Amino acid sequence: MRNNKNSLNFTFRVVKNGKTIDRCQTHSKRRFLNHLRTINWQELKKSNGSVYLRVSYGKQEDCFGKIVTFYNDGWYDNESDLWLTFKAFSEEEV
Repeated sequence: MRNNKNSLNFTFRVVKNGKTIDRCQTHSKRRFLNHLRTINWQELKKSNGSVYLRVSYGKQEDCFGKIVTFYNDGWYDNESDLWLTFKAFSEEEV
């Protein structure tokens, strides 16, 4: 599904008390992982915060002939689920 024109795009957003407190969007996996590791999970647990993760694969033609952006996303409230999902979404070893 991927080609050279469409590289992966990684996005995360940390939401605490209904407000976005941290956000990162980049094509660089290394930059994204370094920024993702700075999340303070203990603080998020205290305030019932969560992290939104999205991995976009680029624009492709769907089964109806329309050009759409393909992506996987989800909300996570613990670190282990986030890392397992990131590994699955990025289709590579972390």
